[in-house]
Amino acid sequence: MDLAIRGRVSTTGRVVLPADLRKEFGIEDGSVVIFTRTEHGIEVKSLKEAIRQAQQICKKYITPGESIVDELIGERREEAACE
Repeated sequence: MDLAIRGRVSTTGRVVLPADLRKEFGIEDGSVVIFTRTEHGIEVKSLKEAIRQAQQICKKYITPGESIVDELIGERREEAACE
């Protein structure tokens, strides 16, 4: 794995991701990517990877065997009954 890969920014602000990096990280033509500011610069990841990471973060707050969807539906029904 290369530590750094050199590229250029065009006058229109476009950056070309090298093909080997696109392949390694599952970024295909037309893929949506997410840009994140970090303390070290800019991080680029696929939308699919960003969603996977968000799900991983949320997973630690979910109790196994409980459905937060069922809980939300129950809360909405209670609210509707009070109206």
